[in-house]
Order: sequence, then structure tokens, then C-alpha cells
Amino acid sequence: MARFAGAAVIAVPAAVLLLAPKAAYAQGLEQITRYQVAMSLNRDASMHVQETIDYDFGSGRRHGIYRVIPTEFHTDEENQVRVYPISDVEVTSPTHAPTDTKVDGGAVTSIRVGDPDKTVTGRQTYVLSYDVRGVINTFTDHQELYWNAIGTEWSVTISGASVTVKGPEPVQKVACFEGAQGSTQTCQSMIGQGGSATFVAPQLQPAQGMTVVASLPSGTFPDAAPIIKERQTLARAFSLTPLTGVGTAGIFALLAGGAGLLVSRRGRDQRYLGVTPGLEPGFGQEVRTSRVPWLRRDPVAVQFTPPKDMRPGELGTLIDEQANVVDVTATIIDLAVRGFLRIEEVEAPGRFRSGDWKLVMIWPAKVEDLRDYELVLLKAIFEDRREVLLSTLKQHFRSDLQKVQSLLYDDVTHNGWFRGDPSAVRTRWQFLGIGLAAAGGALTWFLATRTRFGLLGVAVALGGLVMLFLAPRMPARTAKGTALLAQAKGFRTYLEKAEANQIRFEEGEDIFSRYLPYAIVFGVAERWAHVFAQLAASGAPVVAPTWYVGPGWGPGLFNYAAFGSTMDEFATTTSGSIAAATPSSSGSSGFGGGGFSGGGGGGGGGGSW
Repeated sequence: MARFAGAAVIAVPAAVLLLAPKAAYAQGLEQITRYQVAMSLNRDASMHVQETIDYDFGSGRRHGIYRVIPTEFHTDEENQVRVYPISDVEVTSPTHAPTDTKVDGGAVTSIRVGDPDKTVTGRQTYVLSYDVRGVINTFTDHQELYWNAIGTEWSVTISGASVTVKGPEPVQKVACFEGAQGSTQTCQSMIGQGGSATFVAPQLQPAQGMTVVASLPSGTFPDAAPIIKERQTLARAFSLTPLTGVGTAGIFALLAGGAGLLVSRRGRDQRYLGVTPGLEPGFGQEVRTSRVPWLRRDPVAVQFTPPKDMRPGELGTLIDEQANVVDVTATIIDLAVRGFLRIEEVEAPGRFRSGDWKLVMIWPAKVEDLRDYELVLLKAIFEDRREVLLSTLKQHFRSDLQKVQSLLYDDVTHNGWFRGDPSAVRTRWQFLGIGLAAAGGALTWFLATRTRFGLLGVAVALGGLVMLFLAPRMPARTAKGTALLAQAKGFRTYLEKAEANQIRFEEGEDIFSRYLPYAIVFGVAERWAHVFAQLAASGAPVVAPTWYVGPGWGPGLFNYAAFGSTMDEFATTTSGSIAAATPSSSGSSGFGGGGFSGGGGGGGGGGSW
């Protein structure tokens, strides 16, 4: 078997630097006057170690000493480390120095001895004992201990270093190396009576260590084998095996299927049974409902008017389950059409510039006709003034917009069109998806850093992403909402398809203005205006809007086609102005062959603290 050697997985020098004492002992005021190591080998390839350390703190006052011992080493095999587990650490002091002991494991075992509330000075003796497993290397003709009895990470001079090795059978051959890491300088070694081995290094300078090699007969340690663990690599963490493959597929299917089932049960609209689509059950008629089928959709009949008492913003929210900015913009135009404000063009839009408009408040007698979101919208636009430029709303209306949208959601929910507030339902399921994805990410990290089952965590995270993806489909309309949705879609068809000769209006009624806000919601304002341009050209008795004032427009001069384009520009500019983010400042700057010393297991070093 190849000899296991190499650098510790976690660099011991870094640990020493973190724990290193102040400059005083680096100048030689501290030293080890005696360092004796007694190692007893057991047939199970474990070893009991006793280190007797006479530590001279000089005139300085310190709390005690620390010892660091590497317990993981790279091997010749890729992605494997050899482990030397340390256990049963005990510390005593014949000189009665404090021996409170704190042991931290891992790739390096750290042993800190002393009381943080007490200090010592002068020469003190510490006896450290501990057990180590897996220390024997097996070869064809012998078994061997290759051990860094005194590591190269000590920061003080060591005098009187000696090591003894005793095994269950006599030691047959020995070798000893001293000096800095990689040194091949030999030190004294001998085999005494009884087969124990002794190694001596009279003087070791800081960062010098002592490595011993002891050969014993084959079969001395029958079950000796290195303790190997695989290094955690990306390929190992996410290994695709029958177990991880089936488990990952099963978890993902469970979570994704569960999310789909939730959408099917809680995210599907309801509809009336036995009732013509778009209508509600009549008085005394039995009310029966079911979920709207996934694939089959009932035909939509053309509607020549919007659903009764449904405002443009409400219609837009019903259509796509979202109170979009365009729904609020259409509400502003609807309020103008209904006589609550007047829109005055003060700067015509050009090829490379947006226009600007003045909004003038007009408070008619029937303020009670305003719904909550409309009243809040008007108050937010005008505050304590009677007129305002649209451009001045930019970057100062965002919070008011959110209030209006929230009230619009409340309105459509209170009307009984949705089973719950669409925004709240979406947010709730989005948070659930984010939480599940985050939990999957945390589980992935935990499993990937410790096991081969990282893919299981990935499946949980993907399940959360599926839930997040499906969250927008969780809001569900009631049967009443579905019936009104059919009417709204029928009205959209009318606005999209109607020709000039199909427009139904009464003389003196401004059908164009009345339906224009709905056309803006549907994105067909220009087409709607073009139809009325054709009507006006044919001599039909169409009524020009009175709620809009533009330069150069007067009796007989109103141009519907041009007005449709202007309304599109107004809607776009308004949406941008009321949705612009409030500016902020961060206040930050813009600049920006053999053996060698340290070659075996064990080792490390220590110092005072």
C-alpha cells in the first residue's frame, strides 16, 4: 500500500498565526525546556499518546498553552483524505497550572489549555494525553508507524525533545528526521531492550519538528487499514445514483404535482351550470357551480356595452386579475369623461419628446358616485390644488398609485368577483414558493457539503420554483366573476371588430368618450378613434368630447384619428409618470525517498495564549 503523506487539508500555519502569542515570546522569552512524547501502539492500529511539556513562560504572564494537531491529510488518490481521529483528550499539570481544556475538532484538532481568568508565569509542566486511530501503514513485508511526534508549527525553541514508541511486538527498524518541513536531516534513534524505540533531538528551533518511523512485523496489527473519507467535491455532492435519481425524481414529482393539484383545486375559476355563459341564474333558479374546464372554453357572445356598473379599472382587473397601471390611467380618463376633471393639452407630443397635459379639477354634485379607489385617486392627483401638470406627478405618485391599486383589488373582491384578493393570493403563494426554494437551497448546501445527496435538495428548490411560477395562477374568480368575464370579453370583441356602420348610439350621446377608457384598457384606443373618424367623415351625428381641450381644436375642427393617437400618448405618459419610482440617495462614493521531517501523520504545533 502506498505511504500516505502530504500537507494537511487545512493549513496549520494559518491556525498558528491566529493563535500566535505576542512578539515577546517570538524574541525568545518563552521556550520549551523539555518535550517528551510517549506513544503506545495497540493491535487495533490505534495509539495512545502522552506528551509531557515543560513550558517556560519567562517573565510574561499567560493563560496557558495550546496544541494543534492535523487530523486530515491528502492521499495519492484524487478526492480522498486520510483521517486520524483523535479522542479522549486529557490534560494534567504536576506544577498545578490551570488545565481547563477546550477541544475543537475537524481537519485540525485544536487543544487549548488554561483558564481565561487566570495567568501563569515561569516554568510550568503540562501532560497531554489522547488516543489516535488509524495510525498504522501496512506494506508487503512490514507494518509501520510514520508520525510527526513534534510538529513544525511550534513558535518557540524546544530543548530536550525525546520520543518513545512501544508496540505489541518488538520494533524491528527505526528512523528519525528533524528540522523544518521537508528536511531529511536525521536525528538519534535506537531500539532498546524489550523492542521499544527511542528517538532524541537535543535542540529544535522554532518551526522545526521531529518525525519518527518505526517498523514492526507483518501481522502485528491484523486489521490495520487507513481511515479514508472522500473529499467533498461537486461531482460527489451531486452524484447521480439509482437512489439519488429515484429520490430526486420522486421529491420533485411530489412537490411539482402538489403545486399543480393546488392550482387545479384552488386556482381554477368557478362557473354556473345550466346557465348561458355571461348570465347569472334567475330568481328562484337553482344555483349550481363547477370548476371551469382546463381546455374547453365556452363561446363568447359579442356585447355592445360593458358589464353593467363596471368601471374601466374594474374591468381591467377582472380580465387579467391584476390592477395594472393602465387600469389606473383608464380610470383617470373615465373620471374626465364623467365630469370630475378636465384634461388640457399644454404641449403636443412630438417625434422625440413626450407631451404634457394639465389636469383641472371639477367637483360635480354627485361625489357619492365615486368609488373608494376613485376618490383616493382624485385626492392624490390634486391634493389641495385645483389643477396640476401631469409631468409634476412623476417620481412623487408611486405610493399613491399603490394605495389606489390596493383599493381597486378590495373593490373587485368586495363585489364578489374573486374568491379572495387576487394580489394577496398571489403574494401568499409567491412567498410560499420563495420559502420552499430557499429551504431547498439550504438543504442542498447542507447535503452537498456532507453527503452525496445534494440532488435531493435541488429537487426541493425546484419544487419551490414551480410553486413560484404557478403563483400567478392561484387567484380564482367566482361563478359571478366568470359570468362578468364573459361579458367583458364580449365587449372587447365589439371594440376590436366593430365597423362604423355597426356603432350603436343615441343622438347627442358621446359613445366615443364613454367607451374610450375601456378601449384604452384593451389597447385598442386608436382603432376605436379611427372608427369614429369614419363616422364623422360620413356625416353621422357624432359628438366631440368636451372633457378634453387641445390647441387649435374648436367646433367642427375635432379630428378623431389624431385624437386616438394623442390618447395613446397621454395614456403612455400618464402610466410612466404615476408609476415612476421616488428618487433616493445612498450617500456612497462613486469611486470605486523517503522520509522527511513533517512527512508523517500528526504534527502541528502550539504556543502560549
